[in-house]
Amino acid sequence: MKRALTVLAFSSTVVAACVTVNIYFPAPEVRAAAEEIVVETWGGNTSGSQPSPSPADSAPGATPAPSSWLRRFGPSAAWAADAPPNVDVSTAAIRALKDAMKSRAPQLKPYLSAGNVGIGRDGMLVVRGLDGVALGEQAKIRRLIEAENRDRNALYAEIAEANGYGRERIGDIQSIFAETWVEKAEKGWPIQSASGDWTKK
Repeated sequence: MKRALTVLAFSSTVVAACVTVNIYFPAPEVRAAAEEIVVETWGGNTSGSQPSPSPADSAPGATPAPSSWLRRFGPSAAWAADAPPNVDVSTAAIRALKDAMKSRAPQLKPYLSAGNVGIGRDGMLVVRGLDGVALGEQAKIRRLIEAENRDRNALYAEIAEANGYGRERIGDIQSIFAETWVEKAEKGWPIQSASGDWTKK
């Protein structure tokens, strides 16, 4: 009986450890991927500073954990003990979304510079003002914003799926991208603060 309880306790420990490992979310690596995508989308204009991961997110230079029994119970346990993996943003779906956003950027930039379009606190584009803009052009602006926001949402979902983070992490990915869209915005573009106020970059 005592042996059976020991085996059961050991098995429970293994399961708990695997669950903990599998829900790991590499925020610093997602930030790096977000920066790469945003810079590529905007065509290399980087007026903002590079996002800096907080100490809680990562521990650069940390010594890999020594080999242990945990390595024997699944590959995810092994990579978590050494270092988090790179974020995969190279799937066909992600590449297609990046290309679409990049090709759309030259059309959006004039409206961002003119203040017609702004970057919301959630990282999505919003109409700021269309006074003096012809009706046909207003429709074009709205179509561009709708397409861009749809692609951004799809991008975050694809990143979560491609890397096995789960749909519950899409919000975390969007938050990281939202910060990066603002940080990499060009001078003069309208941006919304976390409190909802609008200012120019």
